[in-house]
This record gives sequence, structure tokens and C-alpha cells, in this order.
Amino acid sequence: MKRLTVVLTTCMIFLVSWQAQAQLKVNPQVGVNVSALDAKIGDLRTEAKAGWNAGVDFRIGEGFIYLNPGAHYYSNTARLMRDFENPDLDMWKDETTIQSVKTPINIGFNLTGNNKFLGIRAEGGFVPTFVTGVKETESYSLSIEDLNRLTWGYNLGVGVDVLFLTADLNYEIGQANFFKGVDGKNNMLTLSLGVKF
Repeated sequence: MKRLTVVLTTCMIFLVSWQAQAQLKVNPQVGVNVSALDAKIGDLRTEAKAGWNAGVDFRIGEGFIYLNPGAHYYSNTARLMRDFENPDLDMWKDETTIQSVKTPINIGFNLTGNNKFLGIRAEGGFVPTFVTGVKETESYSLSIEDLNRLTWGYNLGVGVDVLFLTADLNYEIGQANFFKGVDGKNNMLTLSLGVKF
């Protein structure tokens, strides 16, 4: 028991001192995103469209490898369409907005080293997503209860830093069904611009 306490205390001291020495960069961002969501709910087909996002990433560490967690608010538009068997009938369409919070946990790689003027980065990890709201439409009631509130996916991306400006391109590969009881995962491409300090 005493040995375990010593080992745990030593590990805690090491982690705290490493965190104190690790440089922290804050990277607020805004961007646009496009989803590839294709699912069928009863007689409705869903199709995702463009949206916007805003949030902040943190870069912890200044070596070749760094930790890159973040928190981002996403607003996406989903198109709902009646899936009629008869192609002669007029297609019914409506749109709704889905809001969510994504908390990516990535590992990043500084591909150009610690260059102050121009930096090229690659990163990857996983992204938990929590759906926070759905704007209901007058003609069809799609509520937050129709969605899986918590989903997740893998995230791959590249980024460029020019002085204090940043640009990031990420692709999220959905691993959980977006709607309850319906097959259909949400894959998303995001382009974000920001500043780092």
C-alpha cells in the first residue's frame, strides 16, 4: 500500500510539473461546415446542408506532438423531404436547424517544427457531440427526442498558422447513428479561421 501511494504521488507530481511547463496556446475560431447526413425517418428522407460553428481550441505543449482539446458550438441545417413512391407527386420539403456542442480531443503534430512565422500541423482524435436543440418547423415536428443526444466520431485534420492567424480543415467521420432507431451517421467537413495567443 505504501509503495502504491509513493508511485501515485510521484506520478501526480510529474504530471503537475509537466502541465506547468507545457505552453498553452488559446485558439478561438469561427467557421463553416458541410454535413453528409443521409437517413430515412418513416416516409421522410433527411439531407444535411451547410452550417456555421464557433468555439475555442487549446494547444498544450510546444514540441512535435501536442494535445489539442476544444469546445465548439455548431448550427447545422437539415432538409426534410417526403419520400413518395410516385415520382409524379410534388416533392414536399422543409428545413430545420440542429444545434450541438462538439468537444474534440485531438493529438496534434507540428510538421514544420516550432516556426514562429509559418507552421503546418496535422491532427487527429475523437469528437463527442452533444445535441442541444432542434428548431421545430410548422409542417413537420422533428424534436430533440428524435435524435441521439450524444454521438461521437473520429476527427482528422490539417492546419496552417501564419504568425498569429490560423486556418484549420477537419473531417469528422461519424461512428454513431444520428437519429434514434434509424441508420445514418453524420460525417462533417469543417473549415475554421481563428487567432492564437
